[in-house]
Amino acid sequence: MTNPAPQTELLEIVKGMVLLLGCHALALGLIVALAFLAESIWGMYSGLWPLIVGLAAFFVWQLLYVVPLILWLRRRGRVAMAKGVVIAAVLTALVNGACFLVNFGYVGR
Repeated sequence: MTNPAPQTELLEIVKGMVLLLGCHALALGLIVALAFLAESIWGMYSGLWPLIVGLAAFFVWQLLYVVPLILWLRRRGRVAMAKGVVIAAVLTALVNGACFLVNFGYVGR
């Protein structure tokens, strides 16, 4: 396989990042939908647990769709797009980890 032009590779990397952003939007929508479902079934603030667990451990849920997406893109020969997915996944994990530490009081004491 030939190396793509740098401009084309950069565009493919950005496409991979946007693809993962869309996957994150779907995952967030699923977490919120589960919270609304729990609240409608059980009431009494039961919708908070799916939100807390889903958002606090988002990097764990992210692995459920990022790893298969990377493998699928590499099998199809979209290596640059897979690189974009990896970059966006690492950035998401870093931001999520920092937010987790700040919100649960491990930073700033």
